[in-house]
Amino acid sequence: MTRAPRAGYLPTLDGWRAIAILGVLLDHVVGYSPLRHIPFLFGVTRTGPNGVSLFFAISGFLICSRLLEEQAALGRISLRGFYIRRICRILPPAMFYLTVIGILGVAGVIRVGVAEWLSAVFFFRNYLPESWISRGWGGYTIHYWSLAVEEHFYLLWPAALVLLGKLRARWFALALALAVAGWRIWEFHAHWLDRLIPGLLFGSRTDIRLDALLLGCLAALLLADKSVRAVFVGRFRLWMWALCVAGYVALQLIQRVRSYSILESALLPLVVVGTVYHPRTWVGRLLESAPLKWVGRLSYSLYLWQQLFLVPDPSSKLFLFQRLPLSLVMVVLMAWMSYEFLERPFIRLGHRLAPPPTDGRDDLAAGAEVELRDQAKNAEVRTTEAPAAD
Repeated sequence: MTRAPRAGYLPTLDGWRAIAILGVLLDHVVGYSPLRHIPFLFGVTRTGPNGVSLFFAISGFLICSRLLEEQAALGRISLRGFYIRRICRILPPAMFYLTVIGILGVAGVIRVGVAEWLSAVFFFRNYLPESWISRGWGGYTIHYWSLAVEEHFYLLWPAALVLLGKLRARWFALALALAVAGWRIWEFHAHWLDRLIPGLLFGSRTDIRLDALLLGCLAALLLADKSVRAVFVGRFRLWMWALCVAGYVALQLIQRVRSYSILESALLPLVVVGTVYHPRTWVGRLLESAPLKWVGRLSYSLYLWQQLFLVPDPSSKLFLFQRLPLSLVMVVLMAWMSYEFLERPFIRLGHRLAPPPTDGRDDLAAGAEVELRDQAKNAEVRTTEAPAAD
């Protein structure tokens, strides 16, 4: 008997997280092993940036959907509650990883620079010039660029949604995404900030990549409208979804240098929501399969720990653990331990401290039904007294 999903659960997102992290893992497994000497294989496995772009699309859509869900259920969005849950979700695994590599660096086992470590701790790794990394080589913290982009997004978007309301937030998301796209085109050719701060990585900066998250938010805002959602669910067909996938793949094949165009940023949310609202297709069933859901649930910890084992530094004393297949075993083992002993307990703590409007996935349910019912009752009382602001 198939178990019904919990209230608030968005189907196929765990499967998409799995696809995203597998793209990152594939890139690093091939790119830092003897397999890189096979030209065709090396060419078709440069999928790490695509995996991160997919993570951004998922995150923008999911975060905005959760905020809108809270507003619909309780009549308001609690920024305090949002940040409590985000802190409990993001910081414990991220800081634990940095603690481990910091200890290994001090012990002389690996090379980690102070500047790069601090920039990862305080989430500005994506604006740290390579020339500032004096002692380390940067490989063990470079993936924190994407966490920095996410954290900057968390500071911007929830407050914007609260201040602007749903309708104006649509125009804000679209306008800012277009502004980011225009700036990216200009900066791609002019290199203004790169000349001002030499050594910045173009594709990792928040001002270059923010539209990837904003267009996911725009998709969530549009589909929160019942009439828009009804049209989308009724008319969006599998062939349209396949066309979006094909368009995205074609863009990757024809461009010689990654430019992260706004068209790419727009196609990925469509690919994701196409399965979220059509989970009964064969694609949806595949994404909802147990193996992909399991990998998807580990995806955050897999992303954190793969950098230590799959991107080897020739001078590292961990060389035995940075060789296949042991490196992959270590990544999965550390990710599983991080998920079981850090992620899940702290997510549940966050849900107890700031109960969300729905529990979501079975494995993350916080058992806070009483608090949720009380909040819903209070919200009903408030809405009978005065209409909620849009």
